[in-house]
Amino acid sequence: MEEKRRISAPKLILAALLFLALLVPVSAWLSFPWYVQAIIDRTLQGKPFHIRISGVGIPGPSGIGFRRLDVSFTTPADSCVSSPTTWRLSVSGGKLGWCIKNTGGKTVPALFQADLRLEADSLKLNPDPAHYIFHDSRPKIDMKLDIRRRNGLSLEFLPVSIAYAIDSASVTREKLRLSGISYGISLTRSLNWQQPPDTLRIARLYSDSNISPFGNFRALFGSKRDPLKPCTLLLSSCSVDIFAMQADSDAIEYDLKDESTRFTLRLAEIPLDSLPWFHAPERPLRATGKLSGSIPIEFRDSTVLVRNAMLTGEREARVVFLDKRKKSRFSIDLGEESGSKDILSNLNATIVLNSRNNNQAGIGIKHLSTLLFGGTLEMAPLLFDPLKSEYSLSLEMKDVRLLDRLRYHDAPKGAFKGAISGTIPLTYGKKSLVPGNLRLSSTASFSGIPLRSIPGMSSNRPKQPFADGTISGTLPIEYANSSLRITNGTIAATKGSALFFYDKENRKLFSVDLGTPKSTLLKKLNAAASIKPPDGKPRQFILNSLSATALDGNMQVSPLTFSPADFDRGIPFSVQLDNVNMLERFRLHGDFKASLKGALSGNLPVIVNRKGFTISNARLHSTGGGTISIRPPAPERTATERIFGAPAQDADFMFSAPDIRFSRRIDGSTDIDFTLQELQRKTAGGELNLVTPKGSLALWSDRKQPDVATLTNFSAVFFDGTVGIDRVDYDMGKKTAATTLKLNNIPLQKLLDLQGTKKIYATGTIQGSIPVTMTDQYIEINDGAMNAESNGQIIYATSPEERAAANQGLRTTYEALSNFLYVELLSSISMAPDGKSLITIRLKGNNPDFQAGRPVELNLNVEQNLLDLMRSLTIPTNVEQIISEKALKSGQ
Repeated sequence: MEEKRRISAPKLILAALLFLALLVPVSAWLSFPWYVQAIIDRTLQGKPFHIRISGVGIPGPSGIGFRRLDVSFTTPADSCVSSPTTWRLSVSGGKLGWCIKNTGGKTVPALFQADLRLEADSLKLNPDPAHYIFHDSRPKIDMKLDIRRRNGLSLEFLPVSIAYAIDSASVTREKLRLSGISYGISLTRSLNWQQPPDTLRIARLYSDSNISPFGNFRALFGSKRDPLKPCTLLLSSCSVDIFAMQADSDAIEYDLKDESTRFTLRLAEIPLDSLPWFHAPERPLRATGKLSGSIPIEFRDSTVLVRNAMLTGEREARVVFLDKRKKSRFSIDLGEESGSKDILSNLNATIVLNSRNNNQAGIGIKHLSTLLFGGTLEMAPLLFDPLKSEYSLSLEMKDVRLLDRLRYHDAPKGAFKGAISGTIPLTYGKKSLVPGNLRLSSTASFSGIPLRSIPGMSSNRPKQPFADGTISGTLPIEYANSSLRITNGTIAATKGSALFFYDKENRKLFSVDLGTPKSTLLKKLNAAASIKPPDGKPRQFILNSLSATALDGNMQVSPLTFSPADFDRGIPFSVQLDNVNMLERFRLHGDFKASLKGALSGNLPVIVNRKGFTISNARLHSTGGGTISIRPPAPERTATERIFGAPAQDADFMFSAPDIRFSRRIDGSTDIDFTLQELQRKTAGGELNLVTPKGSLALWSDRKQPDVATLTNFSAVFFDGTVGIDRVDYDMGKKTAATTLKLNNIPLQKLLDLQGTKKIYATGTIQGSIPVTMTDQYIEINDGAMNAESNGQIIYATSPEERAAANQGLRTTYEALSNFLYVELLSSISMAPDGKSLITIRLKGNNPDFQAGRPVELNLNVEQNLLDLMRSLTIPTNVEQIISEKALKSGQ
């Protein structure tokens, strides 16, 4: 028993020693987080590095994690850098992984190779005195180390390579931030730790959290320096986007000693259509041609100097503005076609970076001036509002000839001339670029502007334009504080310019000639308009006044206020005309011709909406008048046919002193109330005069019958009596109508004179009702009736020879009518379309000188062809016309 105890004791001791041998490394492993800082401090003692680590986890077989790692080291001053620089590196949420390989070939190797990878949530690098912060999210840094065993257990760490692929990092310096930085760092001991050239990319520059116009910077950069220029950093194959235009430079040299650089950016044949401004479908902009230019830049002490920069447009370079149908309407020429290809020249600017003043922007422009389109453009210092995070600046223009480059793309092409001067305040924030209270002035002249391109003058039917021709003129314009003023402008239309109106079958009905050379269309054009800011409400447009001398008269538009939403329900205004010489500019088309003269006056109340326009209770009147002629086409006829055939249907209507009231609805239907001083109808068969005719006319009122024109309540003074029509519907397409003609108080003698009688004299007046049917060019009368309104006298004058030659019955009639006092006169009339007519006349009365004045009743039936009667009356006229035509032909 005792012997067994002596044997087991050594085993227990050995077991205890083995446990202690195992416990020591395990304890050391588990306690590593507590003494890792001491190991680091002891290792870096006397070295220019300081490392602080916290939140270290327990090492695993291939790595260890930590919460934060801070590294600081100082690089001494040298011949290029006048003062030492302290670098502070901070890594958060990191993990250090490793893979150790035995490369010594022994059981106890003298050489190990370690592959290390550092991964972290973020990495920050802050140099002092440069005062910028480099930040990278999710960095990954790979490092290779040779680990050598020296005497005993002492180890030596020898770096072999470091690789760090920077992706989407940022650099912040005060109010400036570079974002989207990419660069591949690759350092090796074999290359003496020199960084080989790699492409440096910077996506965007921000100032005060606002995106700047500079971005997409690219350059090839390496750390190796030229021995002849040891203090110069070289960036080659450089490019950058400026306002979406790509500029490039062969090289940028930065002098570390002077902290300065000087280079020139080139803009080489940039296609305008490649710029994003012209790609947005919602913007009515397109571009053609190319731009080129150069921007000389100097940089020193956070100040950028631009000296004599220029931007030119190649031939065919232009910005095109499109209409809603994506058709080009006008453009701004940027190239050589306008006489000079320089868009900007002699551009000089002073730009300050990294302002520490909270009231100044991160990028501050102290001065900018340039020659722009033959004029000058200067910019006042850029101001920054830290509370609103907004920039503000003011541009001063003087004699910038932008209008000279404005072109219309219609046939013919229109052109503008004129220089613009004034100031343009601008505010740029996080949302957009907003102009302030502009102050601009220009005397703009224009020529060859198509009338159809003016709003409201276009037509959806190319073959039936509402307006044709071009206008020219001069408009002195001033714009300030959201108000526009035009003073003493003029507008003239070229020959052939006109407004056209059509019937429902798209045939020209009438036109208004705007281009007669007698007078300018508009003179002394004065207008004042303004735009009221929203202030929580929709933006309002205000027309304070609009007046002009129009065709030697005066025109004035009433003040009005409207917003874009008002176009849905309609915008009302009125146009006042005073002695405007418009009548002589009216032209009729087709079978109609017009020769008018006189000035129009009156008032036109108009309502405009998105569907069109309406006119309500307008009134126009004139002291003038003229002739409207109807010349329907007629087939060629022989001389005999023209003498003895049907008479021509030509007619002239002469009127004077029209007074019109009319209204037009949105569907085009129109109501007209008219009064004329006189209306005369003249044909080859005679004349018909109406005094003070008046009535009401309705046009295009029935959608089912758009060609029907309705005349109602028509009346006129006729032969000292009156003639009237209650209603007639005339189909302009079929040329048909039916109505009843009413006669009142018509002197009987006037009707007899109309028939051309020479021997009958009568007193008294008649009244009647005559149904008339019109079919094409033919008239039919059915059962018309006329009767005397009172007693009267009829005297039929005959010679003794006529009475002696007459038979007994006719001689009795002659004697009875030699002084017939009638107490009743009744007549009826019917006429067929071919002109055959039957007129019955019934007379009752007596002759005091015949058979002791006994009562006499006479019944007369007259059958004749009224068309033949008219034909017989026109024979001399036709003969004279034929003789005249033959005389003209024989003289040629």
